[in-house]
Amino acid sequence: MSAVCPYCRSPIAPDEESMQCEVCATPHHADCYAENGGCTVFGCAKAPVDEPKISVSASDISQQAQAARTSPRATAETTPRAPTPPPPLRAGHTSSVPPPPNPSARPVFRDDTTRSITPPRNISFAGYNPPVVAAMPLYIRRRSRLTYILLGVLLGAFGGHNFYAGYTKRAVVQLLLTILSCFFGGVVSWIWAIVEVCVVTEDDDGVAFV
Repeated sequence: MSAVCPYCRSPIAPDEESMQCEVCATPHHADCYAENGGCTVFGCAKAPVDEPKISVSASDISQQAQAARTSPRATAETTPRAPTPPPPLRAGHTSSVPPPPNPSARPVFRDDTTRSITPPRNISFAGYNPPVVAAMPLYIRRRSRLTYILLGVLLGAFGGHNFYAGYTKRAVVQLLLTILSCFFGGVVSWIWAIVEVCVVTEDDDGVAFV
């Protein structure tokens, strides 16, 4: 069985050039022994001397960090850059960029009657004209008095006229009075309805009948 070189971990062929360590007699390839600079067995006297270790203290690290922070390049990177001014305008051209807000300026707004008005307190920059929003007309439902009278005459015992006019509580009372009394109390509800159609002139929203 052929010997194995401890440096390259491959067997040493009989026709290959080899050599043995003078101290531990470990066989090596000749080129492996020369490349390692000596025996590859750990602890052997012919083994190459280890390179000295480099020790770095905490003070050295802090000095390097301080030097990196105070370098001109780091200072230039951390210094904020001033905003680039806009290019000069040519003759006959106007700028499309609005002027910067001026907190000390107190704007004065004018409405469509050219009367000066006081600006709201939450607006603190000049040149802002709030849009004028016109008041939208509200839709008001107008109920017919003729329909109210017919419902009171025909369905007054069941509160039909009050359901139509929006008096829901009054209508529920008339309906329950008629049903719970097995229609014997319907006469009272109907007389009540006749009085209402003669007296009431507006619905529950306060809008007069048409």
